[in-house]
Amino acid sequence: MKKIVALIALVALCQTMVFAQKEKNIKENDVPARYVRDFQNQVKEATNVTWSMASDSTAYMVTFTNSDGDKQAIRFTPKTSEERYYIEERYYPHDIKDTVASMFPKHKITELYARNLKNKMTYQCRIARIKGFLCKKETEVKVISFETNGKIIEVVDEILY
Repeated sequence: MKKIVALIALVALCQTMVFAQKEKNIKENDVPARYVRDFQNQVKEATNVTWSMASDSTAYMVTFTNSDGDKQAIRFTPKTSEERYYIEERYYPHDIKDTVASMFPKHKITELYARNLKNKMTYQCRIARIKGFLCKKETEVKVISFETNGKIIEVVDEILY
């Protein structure tokens, strides 16, 4: 019984460590007032609202569930804002899945979203190699930007958001 409890605790600790490496969650009070105001003006009905910040404090992102029950996010920077509409795995475009599978066969898509930046829609997906059995660790993380027709725009090593 002690081994099972220890194993569960170890798995929970590993999951927390992986999550903590991705972004720094902050309280709404720590977000510049103009971003909070912009978010509240853009989104009237949001639940599960969480704010996060880039390590250099130049970008803030709010992730939330919209009134339709879909996960969405808005990333604010001093010059612009970007909307993200997260896509469930079962709805991933085949062109994107096929491209990732052929170019990065050992990677897995960890998230995919439609991105609206300056009224231009693109897709962006985050891929990673998942290593480990109990403590899953992401390695070789990349962000791939796609045009809406599935053509690759760029591949970069992981960015903060």
